[in-house]
Amino acid sequence: MRKNNKRHEILAAALRVVQDRGANHLTIDAVAEESGFSKGGVLYHFNTKQALLGGMLQNLLDENRQRVIEAMQGHEGEGLLPSLMRARARSNEVERQSTLALLAVAAEDSELIQPAKELAREWFGSIRSEADDSLEATVLLLASEGLRFLTLLGLNPLSKEEEGQINQLLVQRAGEV
Repeated sequence: MRKNNKRHEILAAALRVVQDRGANHLTIDAVAEESGFSKGGVLYHFNTKQALLGGMLQNLLDENRQRVIEAMQGHEGEGLLPSLMRARARSNEVERQSTLALLAVAAEDSELIQPAKELAREWFGSIRSEADDSLEATVLLLASEGLRFLTLLGLNPLSKEEEGQINQLLVQRAGEV
């Protein structure tokens, strides 16, 4: 249990480095400094920067899964698509920044992003198989993801109110397909 706590503390420190200094400043040394662990202590848990990035990605994916599970509560029988959209609408700034940083770094190593690709395939497959109209369900999911990535990249021209209204409409429509 103690080992997992240290890993969690190191991952949290890595996210703080990304938030405070940017993805290009994410190094083992910076994480060691931020976490208060020695460089050797960080390397014990994550023997390379790629391993650290992989841990950050896995942590982000786990948090996403948990958020979807929470969004399903009280909406039994509704399906994955509306729950996924509700969960996406509840994402926070830390998740947005860490996702952006991981995407930037993953561009250098396509293997790093593999777990996210697998989760996307799993969710798209589940959504398409449970929907009465799989094409419309796919379009709704793509619209939701497109809005999320516009926001993530700082390109979303909508006000928070408009974004909220669109997310609400997408969730409503998702419940109908």
